Amino acid sequence: MAMQFKPKLAPTIATLIVLPILMSLGFWQLERAELKQQQLDNYTARSEQEVMLLTVSSNVDAIKIADAKYRKFEVTGYYDTRHSFLIDNRVYQSQVGFYVVTPFMIENSKTAILVNRGWVKGKGYRADLPDFITTDEKITLRGTGYVPSTNFFSVDNVKISKQSFPVIIQNIDFAAIREVIKMDLYPFILRLDPEDKTGFVRNWQVVTSSPEKSQSYAAQWFTMALVVLIIYISSSIRLKREKTV
Repeated sequence: MAMQFKPKLAPTIATLIVLPILMSLGFWQLERAELKQQQLDNYTARSEQEVMLLTVSSNVDAIKIADAKYRKFEVTGYYDTRHSFLIDNRVYQSQVGFYVVTPFMIENSKTAILVNRGWVKGKGYRADLPDFITTDEKITLRGTGYVPSTNFFSVDNVKISKQSFPVIIQNIDFAAIREVIKMDLYPFILRLDPEDKTGFVRNWQVVTSSPEKSQSYAAQWFTMALVVLIIYISSSIRLKREKTV
């Protein structure tokens, strides 16, 4: 008997559609793994640099956003006790809550930096805001520079008033907050050091999942593609009886 490759139309069309999709998903996961590894390497390199001090003489425009990400900073001053922003829909250990972001006024200057003080648990009703304390004492903070990867915070200006703080927001618009607090702002956020006593739950993560996990997903997609190809080839092979003389 001889084997002949005689694929049928329907399986061929299905394979031509499914196989590229599975392959593209695999390569996409590999790209994600590479990007996550770059972020981790960048974090390690920046965290090993000398701590940068933010003082009255610091120039807001001199610090590039790309250079601020993952850099260690130290700043002395006061929390703006009048204004705090609650970043909505933040989940920690399967519980919904908020990130508390408070402007921190640099000592002897008219400049502030937004400080993400960590996660607090929400209450039963969204309108029932969580309770937290903001000290008015002069303190020194340490933290890590953070720049949102896609969107900068957007604030609903209609909700911003002296009576509405702390105000719930979805994202942060630096320009809008600058108008509210009447101070210049650094164009990045300071993620408060986990040891600081003025913060809340701070389980900061550089990436949401490891590069190895994305590589594992890629392997699964490539395996599925191989299985589809094997099934297609095996189902297209026909045995033909050879004629004997």
